[in-house]
Amino acid sequence: MTIKTLALWLLLPAAVLAAPEPEIAPAEKPRLKRFMVAPKLGLYEPTSRLSGAVFFGVEAGYVTPGMDDHLAVVLELDWVRPKASGTLADPRLTNASDYSLGNTEVGVLLSAVYRVENVIPRLTPYGGVGPGVYFHRTATNAFGSQYIETETRVGFQMMGGADYVFGPGAAFGELRYTFSRVDFISTGNSSAGSMLALGLGYRLRF
Repeated sequence: MTIKTLALWLLLPAAVLAAPEPEIAPAEKPRLKRFMVAPKLGLYEPTSRLSGAVFFGVEAGYVTPGMDDHLAVVLELDWVRPKASGTLADPRLTNASDYSLGNTEVGVLLSAVYRVENVIPRLTPYGGVGPGVYFHRTATNAFGSQYIETETRVGFQMMGGADYVFGPGAAFGELRYTFSRVDFISTGNSSAGSMLALGLGYRLRF
C-alpha cells in the first residue's frame, strides 16, 4: 500500500464528517382557501309575540390575513316571515273581529367573524357580530280588509357556531341573536328581532 493510498484512507472519514449536511427545503404551507359561500336554513324564533318561522339565507365571506388568518368578513342575505293571529275585542268595537298578521323581513347583514381553524381536526368554531339593515313589510287582514305597511330599520346581530369538514366543503350549525324593531300601526313599537334557535347549512371554500 502506497503512502498516498494510506493517507487517503485516513483522511476520508474526517472529510465525510466535516462535510455540511444537505439543506432540506421546508415543507410549503398549504394555500388557505379564503373565499366562502353557503346556503343556510333554520328556525327563527322571535322575542315578540310573533310565531316561530323557517328562515332562508345565503352568505358570502372572505377570510382576511388579519389576526393571523382568523378574521373573516361575511355578508349575508336572509328572508323570513313570522306571523301572528288572534281576535280583536274592545268595548269600542260593535263586533269582535279575527285578524292575521304576517311580517316579511329581509335582512342584509355584515359581520366580522373570528374563526379558529381546525381547533381539532376538521372542526372550526367561530363567533361574530355586526350591523344589519332590515326591510319589513307587514300585511294585516282584519275587518274584511288588508292593510300593508313597510319600514326599513337598522339593527345588529351576534352569532356563534362551528363547521366540520365533510366532502368538498363543511357542514355547519350556528346560533344567532338579532335585534331589530318595527313601529307599525298594527304592531306598535315592538321588537322584530329573534333568538335564532338553530341554523344549518353547508359552506364551500375556494
